[in-house]
Amino acid sequence: MAGVKRKLKERTRNGNTETEAKHMANIRGVLRRMTRFWKPKQLALKAASKQVVVAGKKVYRYKCAKCAEYFPPKSVEVNHIVPAGSLRDYNDLPAFCTNLFVEDISLLEVLCKECHVDITNEQKADAKTSRASSGVSSGFRDIIH
Repeated sequence: MAGVKRKLKERTRNGNTETEAKHMANIRGVLRRMTRFWKPKQLALKAASKQVVVAGKKVYRYKCAKCAEYFPPKSVEVNHIVPAGSLRDYNDLPAFCTNLFVEDISLLEVLCKECHVDITNEQKADAKTSRASSGVSSGFRDIIH
């Protein structure tokens, strides 16, 4: 396929320096970073924690809701039981924000990184299957392939 040129997406956002997809990815990233300090997320972590002594120091370990093992703070993530969903255009913002900034900690679970990847991949596969069976485009990849 050398020599085949593909059509570049038009850059219409941020002073004509970003594509629509890049622009929405930036917004999605900012919103996700805001959840670092979201109180319900901190409460979910606290509920899954226990204090242990390691090398004479008191430290916290967090129980994974899937494998039930305990992990240090940098090895766990908080998963949304109801996925935040996609953010492909401004119409998706209300639902995305509602699902991302949940107030009820029962809608959040602490998972080790490995279990979180497994669950996320399952959700992505389910969403892809659902889109395929409904005839809805899965986005940018369908357009260029």
